[in-house]
Amino acid sequence: MRLHILKLIELQMTHYSPGESVVAQYVLANPEAVLGMSTKQLATACNCSEAMIIRFCKKVGINSFKGLKMDLAKQLHIPDPDTNEVAPFHFEDTPATTMEKVFKKSISALQMTSQLLDLSQIEEAASAIHQADRVFLYGASGSSVVALDTQYKLLRININAFHFPDIHVQMMTTANLTKRDVFFAISTSGKTREVVDLLKSAKSRGARTILLTQQRPSPARKHADIVLTISEEEPNIRLGTMSARIAQLAVLDTLFVRLCIQKGDAVFRPIMDTHEIVQNRKN
Repeated sequence: MRLHILKLIELQMTHYSPGESVVAQYVLANPEAVLGMSTKQLATACNCSEAMIIRFCKKVGINSFKGLKMDLAKQLHIPDPDTNEVAPFHFEDTPATTMEKVFKKSISALQMTSQLLDLSQIEEAASAIHQADRVFLYGASGSSVVALDTQYKLLRININAFHFPDIHVQMMTTANLTKRDVFFAISTSGKTREVVDLLKSAKSRGARTILLTQQRPSPARKHADIVLTISEEEPNIRLGTMSARIAQLAVLDTLFVRLCIQKGDAVFRPIMDTHEIVQNRKN
């Protein structure tokens, strides 16, 4: 199931070129009219070339203008079931309804993130971590759990990964970073002061900086060399940023697999060694 095309176009507004932005704004303002247009007609309406229309379509993950119109037609004739939903959960919800809503929001977050994620940034992040002497991870509040999970994964493939929940300890370690280190921040909003300060400090010392955050402009983005994007958190009651956490973990799992692939055959020995030593404790 694909994310509603108009929502996707809106979410990607900050990533369009000036020409693509004009096309995006026209499509968002006139979706019904676009359905009856040819590529040439839309290009004329947007005062651009037909090639620009095709580039815009590809930017939103569609190979042709015909495909864009098909997605628009589907959305315009199928109402969004979440449009009138004021709060994600209600006290009168049954257990089945609660489960359905939780799963639905998690699935939606994964679908949206898969369409927004820049895979070249994933590959660049994997390369940076692969080449680093040390990787320092930080996330405030709920993001700290995601940072800890990432540390466990990196340790398993013999990467020197560190995670300090205490902000003062993290500030001390960041002050000693070098150009051979990576600082990886996880922040749903990208506005957490501690995250922004740590990114600034890490960058000033020459370390590569990676940020995992949601799709929207934020102070933290300005200080990251590499940005991994998840979909926006639900605008209503966040209840522990549930869907954001699921999306974060999926992105980091993707990054971990790409990192293992970059390491090649050498990755198998530490994986087997760590598995064996843990299994011995179970026996």
